[in-house]
Amino acid sequence: MAEHEASQAPQSPSHMPPAPLTPAWLRAHFDPLPFPARMSALARYARTLTPHAYASLQQVLDAGDPGERHTGLFLAVARRDLDRVTEALMDPLLGRRARSAALRLPVPEHALERLALSDTRAIRHDTYRLLRLSRRRSLAARLLPQVHKRHGDPEAALLLSACPPATVLAWLPRLDAPIGALNSLARTAPAAVAEHLAGRWEDGTPHEATTLVLRHRAVASVAAGRDPSAALTLLERAPDLLTPPAVVAALLRPADALAVLRAARPRTDGQPREYPIPAGPLPLSQRRALKDLAVDDLITLAEHLPASGSRERAPGRREVAADGLLQLLPPAERLRIVKSRTVARGRLRGAALTTLAALAPGDRVDLITPWLRRQRRSSWSAARLAAALPLAQGEPLLRELAADHLVHHRALAWPALLACAELEGDADRFARIARDCERAWHDQDEVRRAALQQLAGAAPHLLTALPRQVLRDAVLTTVQSRDSTSASLAAAARLARRVAERAAATGRHERAAYAVELLGQVVSADRYTGPVTPLHIDEEVARTLWSAMSPTAAHRAELSTALAELLGHHLAALPDLEAQVHRTALETDDPALAARAAAAWVRPPRTREQRCGELIAADATFATVPVVLGTIAARRTDLLDPVLTAALGRFSGRARPRATAWAPGLPAGVVGRWLPRQRQQWGEHHARVAADEAAPLRSRADAAALLRDHGRLTALAESAPQPVAAAALAALAEGPGTESSEDLRDTFLRHAAAGGVRGRAAMASLRRLLGRLPDRETVPLLAPVAAATAAPVGTRKEAARVLGALPGEDAFEALVAAWDVPGQHPDVRAVLARGLLTRVDRPDVARRLVEAAGEAAVRDAVVHARVGVAGREAYAAFLARLVETGDEETVVAACRALPVWLPPGARDAMKVLVDAFTAPERPRRVWETAGRQLASLTPGPTLEGLLCDAFDVLRERAGSLDPGVRADALRRLHECSGVLQPGRGAAQIFAVADTLADTLEAVGLLADAVRVSWHAAMACVRQGDYEEHRWERLLRLYEERPERVRSMEHLSMDVGCPRVNAALLAAVRTVRARRTPSCGPLALALVGMGGRGSRWSEPWRAELDALRAHEDRETAVSALLVDTDEYR
Repeated sequence: MAEHEASQAPQSPSHMPPAPLTPAWLRAHFDPLPFPARMSALARYARTLTPHAYASLQQVLDAGDPGERHTGLFLAVARRDLDRVTEALMDPLLGRRARSAALRLPVPEHALERLALSDTRAIRHDTYRLLRLSRRRSLAARLLPQVHKRHGDPEAALLLSACPPATVLAWLPRLDAPIGALNSLARTAPAAVAEHLAGRWEDGTPHEATTLVLRHRAVASVAAGRDPSAALTLLERAPDLLTPPAVVAALLRPADALAVLRAARPRTDGQPREYPIPAGPLPLSQRRALKDLAVDDLITLAEHLPASGSRERAPGRREVAADGLLQLLPPAERLRIVKSRTVARGRLRGAALTTLAALAPGDRVDLITPWLRRQRRSSWSAARLAAALPLAQGEPLLRELAADHLVHHRALAWPALLACAELEGDADRFARIARDCERAWHDQDEVRRAALQQLAGAAPHLLTALPRQVLRDAVLTTVQSRDSTSASLAAAARLARRVAERAAATGRHERAAYAVELLGQVVSADRYTGPVTPLHIDEEVARTLWSAMSPTAAHRAELSTALAELLGHHLAALPDLEAQVHRTALETDDPALAARAAAAWVRPPRTREQRCGELIAADATFATVPVVLGTIAARRTDLLDPVLTAALGRFSGRARPRATAWAPGLPAGVVGRWLPRQRQQWGEHHARVAADEAAPLRSRADAAALLRDHGRLTALAESAPQPVAAAALAALAEGPGTESSEDLRDTFLRHAAAGGVRGRAAMASLRRLLGRLPDRETVPLLAPVAAATAAPVGTRKEAARVLGALPGEDAFEALVAAWDVPGQHPDVRAVLARGLLTRVDRPDVARRLVEAAGEAAVRDAVVHARVGVAGREAYAAFLARLVETGDEETVVAACRALPVWLPPGARDAMKVLVDAFTAPERPRRVWETAGRQLASLTPGPTLEGLLCDAFDVLRERAGSLDPGVRADALRRLHECSGVLQPGRGAAQIFAVADTLADTLEAVGLLADAVRVSWHAAMACVRQGDYEEHRWERLLRLYEERPERVRSMEHLSMDVGCPRVNAALLAAVRTVRARRTPSCGPLALALVGMGGRGSRWSEPWRAELDALRAHEDRETAVSALLVDTDEYR
């Protein structure tokens, strides 16, 4: 092998060849090769060496420069030399590559154990990733207790993603896993994540449940989508955590899903609990799973799983495919279920088109036409619902709206008319409607875009019947209109693409060629910003299309380039097109067109590397084309030399006519494939750009970020403008071995002390650098910075953040020491407070935070519901202490935060809120806030007893002879009547409401007593209960002064529930039985609630007739004015 390689290497007659088994010999033989060939040749060479020769070569390479040491590691990996790879795992230079190689090599477990327990965070995190990707799950499970003991919850949560599901299930409840760790676990152990989240949902308070939904719904839905058992677990125990697509995942096991749905507790109105799923057809896997179910089972699924049609807030594409579950039912059952969700609930106006599309045409007419007759003036709703009618009934309504003078009405009407024709399904009628859309193409862009989007998404068989004239007018008008936006052009491109692919699939090649030519004009437009992806057609069709279009494209370079992009999958089979686009790339004077042509010409994978070489040989500036640059940078590294040479000079040519600054961003892993001299030239180019005073600051900053020369970066950090200096400081922290440089740390600290943009960038770089140092070395470096009151505030804050993220007592004690420094800035104390809050259970820490809570910055940091703390009870006790001892601002903030953290039955903390509400010395803002928070607490015996005692105290003080004391008590009781209303929020405390109403009546606040009584009585009715004593008290107070009930119009009742209907009817008859003039309007309002909700079915029409015969003439006349036909 070595002799063969030596015979292929270039030899210089004037120099002796290098000695074998030396780095110079390796460079001479392998460096001229491109990267893939070079590495494969090195691997073959390594496997041919004898053990003695290999050991000699490794000894020489180990003593060489970084490039030679990397070569030695590669040779060890190729020979599977596990001892050398194991030695390199902790090496500062070779460690990352060695750990990457350990993914595929059987490295001893004891070596990986040392890495996972390392004191350096970067090494630990690399090892966790290694264990996860290499699936060393048993080792990760054994290491988890040790990692947790040494480094705490955050590190253990990161390692958990490498563990088996059983370990995840056992450990997840013990750890405060961050959202990122849960996202990873949702993919590797979805059932365990579902079990964990369901348990938190069941055990948490209402506030915690709401927070869980806000933060973890996406994680839960990912877990449900990965595993049907996880979806079933969440559906049964925590359904609010599931998004509609996640609910569909449970249907892969329909029998289990049916069992969960049938066992679910119904809603308070007795109706089945519903779990929305996405509108439209079901996925194929779910359809297969449901195909053998009985009709009764399908009906159960459809009743519990309604489609979640999102409300349309702007014109655009409306899908007409029917909802999948409804499609599986008999027509009569579909109509029954749709009526129960629309008409019965008064929600026909918002019904999704996909739901209505599942009904038979006659059923849609019977359902929609009466509503349209009543609501003719609502153009938006008319356009939405008329689209669901058969075309014969919907077309006249929508054409009238399409001729409206308001542009937004026309933007609604044209897509609705196309959707109506698409739902009809008749190709000839759809073509006729599409032909009439010519007015929409020549309308304003809002109208044109909406109609194009609807047309472009039509069913394939409808697009097949689309006349060529319609396609031409729609596309060319969009391209040539000056007001067309990129969204309109994207819709036109989608339309032409779908027509072309459909015509090619059905053998209509002439039509396909015409559509492709139109598509080429769209993608060549200046305002088109979307990607140009090749068409999905076969090779024979591509040849036919090019034969039809070649006479036109031969004289139009832009069109031929667009065709090369669109036919890119088969460009190798089209030599004429290849030659033409190649000539365009080399001869055109338009640099943008030359770049597009070059990208299209090199697209075929089999010839891409060769063609990139031809382009670079013709003009080095073709390297600015992204696909060319990516190819030569990653694979054809032998082509880099002319590009780098040109970049160091005046880098201009056909694809780059002006020699402007050029700093393309290439991944570090790609640049690492290059030879050392190539990387050096690349660095010199970026150094020149970064130092060029005439270059834009953005280009200079990009170039500085790509530099790796410490000397040049240090100089830029000292003297360059702020953005360039910040980028240079960020780049200084990159690269292996930098963490061991004390000079570099001093540089960062010196710039950090200066503050400003450089200071923040330096501190951020120092933070990244310290992540690659052992934790025990990080604390001594940062503790003096956080405690230095003369240092800039931003620098101290960044140091405090790093200390707060470090595990161990030393880091925490450094936070305490920085806190205790006299003269510490409030903003720095706020950052320190977030770190101290994790140990708020310590008395000395709690004392410090309580004393400083008067500072606004500290208060905002510690009184916050999203702060992660070690124990809920300790934090709740801390907030309660703030309520007791803080100033007014602190008490108000703590009162607002405390209910979130209170466990059920926490009497002491609730008592603190009650005292804040009743204490005479408390200012108004404090007791108002405390009263509102008491009303939001979870109801229970403890809270009810405390509130009743508080009302008794205020009732006694309201009888005081001191006017000031009495007025203060009355104000607090008046405030209670506004916030403690059963039926609103979580305050379903009827006994407390009765006590409050009695207290308000006793102290003379009769209007407030009526208001509380009214809300309590109506809350009972909404739950389906009629409490006669509450209505008697309400009517007794109401009849004295009817104006005390100010407004009843905003209330509504779900009279579709039999219990609610019966309770409301009993209340109406109680009020009507009083036969007093003052009770007449109240009875009429209640009858109106029931009548509107039931479409004036019996017995509500009879109740209205009874009121029309009421003794009070005004009530009878008002009842006669009610138009029952309006709501039928």
